Amino acid sequence: MQLSIRTTVAAAALAALSACTSTQTAQTTQSGQAAQLAQGVPIEFRMVPAQGNPGGCFQLDSAMSRVHTVTPMGSDATIRSAGGINDTLKQTAPNIYTTQFRLGRMTLDVVADASKMPRTLSVTEPKVGCRWNAVAR
Repeated sequence: MQLSIRTTVAAAALAALSACTSTQTAQTTQSGQAAQLAQGVPIEFRMVPAQGNPGGCFQLDSAMSRVHTVTPMGSDATIRSAGGINDTLKQTAPNIYTTQFRLGRMTLDVVADASKMPRTLSVTEPKVGCRWNAVAR
């Protein structure tokens, strides 16, 4: 009987230790991701057009389909792409950055969300209804 009680106590202690270690690992991973953002590590995205984009959106598909790099730098972030989008984004919430960018005759709303996994980038043109989305590579 005494051996059974010791086994039960040992199993409970092991379960509690395992839960504690799991929580610490999750916290360490989250703080590591936050530290990466604070250090200015670039995040790469490859945009794809949203299904059902109007015909007027196709002219920007080639510029949008190139790799976009977002680099968080404290309260700002930069966005760079071979397609001609190069701008500074402003932080609007923790690890969420936005800007409005003119490309030709279109004004694009750009939102980079690094606050959750996977990280996302969306570009919309509200007048015509164009939208492109990406998940971090």
